[in-house]
Amino acid sequence: MTCREARQVLVQAGGAIHQRELRAEPLDEVEIRALLKDQPASLLYSKRGRQNKVLGIDPEKLTDDELIALMAREPALIRRPTLVVDGELVPQPTRERLAAIARGGRSLSRG
Repeated sequence: MTCREARQVLVQAGGAIHQRELRAEPLDEVEIRALLKDQPASLLYSKRGRQNKVLGIDPEKLTDDELIALMAREPALIRRPTLVVDGELVPQPTRERLAAIARGGRSLSRG
């Protein structure tokens, strides 16, 4: 699911949305850590993103701190779309999960 598709589903459902374009306004390391809330950085890191190949990165060999630093420097390494629903991080939701979120009418932030 693309960011555009996710936005369309959420707007049609009438949910309150706050959107942030990460390339224009990247997250810093503090913000990434706050989103993760002690969860592994791999939850938010796009392991299959082509930026890994371009930059010669093997994410399996990196620590959480290293992954977080990379995501702060290279927003393309963050899984998209990423939602924050009632404080819960939801990276790359499936269509079914997104539909359930939209039906719930919860407050959403989208990166």
